[in-house]
Amino acid sequence: MKNILLILLSIIVGTALSLFTLNSFLGTTTKNDNPEKVEDENTTATKTIVNTTNMQDSYDNWNVYMKENIDLMSTFNPIDNEGTSIEKGMFLTLLRTGAYVVVKPEKEEILEYKLTTIKEPVNEKIKKAIIRKAHMAHQYFKMEGKKLPKYDFIDLEGKSHNKAVSKGNITVLKSWFINCKVCVEEFPKLNDLVDIYKDKDIQFISLAFNEKDKLKKFLKKKPFKYVTIPDQKRYMSKELKVKQYPTHIIINSDGVILKMVNNVNTLTSELERIFEE
Repeated sequence: MKNILLILLSIIVGTALSLFTLNSFLGTTTKNDNPEKVEDENTTATKTIVNTTNMQDSYDNWNVYMKENIDLMSTFNPIDNEGTSIEKGMFLTLLRTGAYVVVKPEKEEILEYKLTTIKEPVNEKIKKAIIRKAHMAHQYFKMEGKKLPKYDFIDLEGKSHNKAVSKGNITVLKSWFINCKVCVEEFPKLNDLVDIYKDKDIQFISLAFNEKDKLKKFLKKKPFKYVTIPDQKRYMSKELKVKQYPTHIIINSDGVILKMVNNVNTLTSELERIFEE
């Protein structure tokens, strides 16, 4: 009886040790078996690393890739799907067909975007979003080189701003409205730009949808260093052809539109490029 108990005890201990060893082995071999996943040190959740290889696998992947790498309204060297440099207008026209996606080659010295044939079977959500973004960028691109439509702005303090007053300056216009969350979130970075360029021949003007009293009340809580012009919805939509808010427009001293972009980061890089030339 004693021998039987010893045999049973040995079996139980041996089985337990085997299971522990197996679990340890599985834990070490499966934790990082997917190179496209990274694990946060403080959580068991994983995050997909999006690159040119997997960016078309899903709409979410493509969207992340675009946000992190591509701004079609910026200044870049456009490359077609055969590796040839082409004009930006043609690049955007081809992109509007929905036959391509945009990738960013790994070059640090110059910003390049390249067209790549969209993967089959086509993800229709990606295709539609590409066409929409390309169409918007193309519309803004077509405004570059044109004269700014006539204006005579009266700011919140009653001061007039027209072409005669602004002649000789670079002018930056921001199109926005109070209920545009992204527009307001940009204020701190835009205020920084005003400080950075305070000794340059540049003026910063904001065009807002809202009427004077509402803007004055709002800007007491959200300080903004731009000169602000009220009641400009019609001018922005009809004259400037603004399709997205915020939109930033850079105008040279001759009243010619140099650039139309839709975020403060691209605005910052474009101003740096202009003042370096």
